[in-house]
Amino acid sequence: MADRYKLIPEVYLILERGEQVLLLRRFQTGYEDGRYGLVAGHLEAGESAVAGIIREAREEAGMVLREQDLRLVHTVHRNVGEGRMGLFFRCRRWSGEPVNAEPHKCDDLSWFSYDRLPENVIPYIGQALTLARAGKAYSDVGWDQTSPV
Repeated sequence: MADRYKLIPEVYLILERGEQVLLLRRFQTGYEDGRYGLVAGHLEAGESAVAGIIREAREEAGMVLREQDLRLVHTVHRNVGEGRMGLFFRCRRWSGEPVNAEPHKCDDLSWFSYDRLPENVIPYIGQALTLARAGKAYSDVGWDQTSPV
């Protein structure tokens, strides 16, 4: 019998201020350094996705989020040698001003207009932002075909 498929769960925060989104530039992480992404991370054992994104927002950007202000807007299933499932949560209300709380992993934390995202956004993050804004609930990356739904 084949082993069951295993996924690594990831959570991403689409923090919006008007028509702008908060992006951070990765630094000394060993993955996509020099490119912009979102406040994000892996879930810890026994942690719900909502609890995970609330924790990541506090750890990476010093912000306090409330569950009722989060909305799941997109899911990305990535095949990168291992399966990853990314849940993208939109938030438009929070407490605290975002700050770079992890300067050893991030060398810029800035607001960008959706119309002028930096060219060096991590590709699947850029795709997820575009699809989420268009109301598409799902996409996949690294499979035979990309299927935005």
